[in-house]
This record gives sequence, C-alpha cells and structure tokens, in this order.
Amino acid sequence: MVRLGSALIAIFAVGSASAFAPASQHAVRSTHVLQMTTTEAKDPVKVGVIGCGRIGIVHLGAINKAPGVVPIVVSNPTVSKAEDAAKKFGVAKFTSDAMEVITDPDVDAVWICSPSQFHADQIKACAANGKHVFCEKPIATDLAETVEAINACNEAGVKLMIGLQRRFDPNFLRVRRAIEEKEVGDTIIIKTCSRDPSPPPYEYVKGGGGIFNDMAVHDLDMTRFLAGDDPIEILA
Repeated sequence: MVRLGSALIAIFAVGSASAFAPASQHAVRSTHVLQMTTTEAKDPVKVGVIGCGRIGIVHLGAINKAPGVVPIVVSNPTVSKAEDAAKKFGVAKFTSDAMEVITDPDVDAVWICSPSQFHADQIKACAANGKHVFCEKPIATDLAETVEAINACNEAGVKLMIGLQRRFDPNFLRVRRAIEEKEVGDTIIIKTCSRDPSPPPYEYVKGGGGIFNDMAVHDLDMTRFLAGDDPIEILA
C-alpha cells in the first residue's frame, strides 16, 4: 500500500385490480416510505473505495460532498488509476490490491465499484472483516453467489446496500407518490424501458452478467419500488 442512468415509465391503472396480488387481496397496502435523517456523529465514517474506473470516480466525487464521511484509501488493479484518483480527491492511501482496502483497520465501510464478477467475493470478504458495504449493482452475476453474499453480511452483522439510486431520484419518487395517492388509480401494469446514452465497452459487457443483471436490475427494482410489494409470480 502506498500512502500519500435515463428511464421511461408507463403506468396502466384501471378499476381496483392489481397484477401484484391475487384478486382476493385488493385491500390497501401499507405504505413504504423512504426516510432519510441527518445525524451528527463525533467521528466521520471512514471509507475505502475499490475500483477507480468510471463509476468509482463518480462515487468518490459523491463521497467527498457527503457530510460525515471521508475516503481514506482507494484501490485499482492498474495502480496508476488509484494514484490519480487519490490525488484528485485528496485520499491519503492508494493500492493495487482490493484486499488491502478490505483489511485496513481504519476503514469502517467499503464502497465496491469493481467489475460485477468480483462483487460477491469482495462483499463476503468485507463481511468476514467486519466492514459495512455499499456495492454497485448487481450483487453477483448468478443467484447462488447473490444469496451467499447476502447471508455472509447477515451472519456478520454488517450492513449491505446496493447502488439502486433510482429509488432516490425525484422523478421516480414523483411517480411513486402518484400511485400511493391514487392519482392514477390502482396499478395493474408497470412497464419500464431504460436506455444508456451509448453502448458500454465490450470488456465491461463480457463480465457484467448480461443485460438483465447489469442494467435491467434497475427496472426490476423499480417495479418492486413502485408497486410497494414483491411479485407473486414471474413469467419469462
């Protein structure tokens, strides 16, 4: 170690039926509300960031603007990228080894911004070292690894949050409020369509787990968020 997305959502609503619950369960659901509070802590949360590519740089910029949190170490396999990021954001330490971030005794939480195929192992390593985790989506590139990563955090008693940022986007929140306040009636279909402004690099696509794991995960999450519930049946 060296020191130093757009989206289009269509809501179809009629009568009092819902595609997310049987006909006999059309009672009004309890409302799920996102609540964020600001508290003053004696010491800032010390963060280590794994991955200094495009999304890692985005997160470092956000971390530097957030109150009560400070990045203290960054890593990237190409160490020059880690060094450049450390200089740009005033981070004291940089390294080429992600495990040096995870095992750093001063780190309270780890931001995982590495390629998708590394997420599950890095999440489990964070759990084993008692580090809270913020991870870019997806958790893993297959279901078994996803479950293992979640279980590891639960068993270790550490927090795990995935970067599904659309839940905090004012436009999506406005659609959610329209549904909750019955501006559009009872929802029977939620249709989402997302597009990136340009195709991602081939190497990124190859390791990202495919279009559903890497991009459609946002749409699947928005379906759950807007419906306020999980689907009871999936057809494909």
